[in-house]
Amino acid sequence: MPTFLIRTIYCMEKVKTSKKALRELINNSVLEAISKLETLPKPSKKAKKVVNRTSKRLATVFVNIIKREEKKKQKVQKSLTYVEDVLKGKKKDKNKKKEKVLVASNG
Repeated sequence: MPTFLIRTIYCMEKVKTSKKALRELINNSVLEAISKLETLPKPSKKAKKVVNRTSKRLATVFVNIIKREEKKKQKVQKSLTYVEDVLKGKKKDKNKKKEKVLVASNG
């Protein structure tokens, strides 16, 4: 197993994605798929350059997607812990604070 693949898997488990490792993974898998096709010749220098450029773009897109998904997960987890804390009595409900302010301003 190549080292870049191990780094990618390890980084994804920690949710800290390495753009370089992801790019290498995409680049190598595309070049391997091209080389397996019998009708195409071996990739030239120009073809490798194009694949490298597109793999950089794909890696950037995937890293952004992974970051957004992780932020959503953290936001959900944070709201769940807040609800649990309110139910346990550790924190006060935000809506009750707003109602008190409205009552005080109307009264």
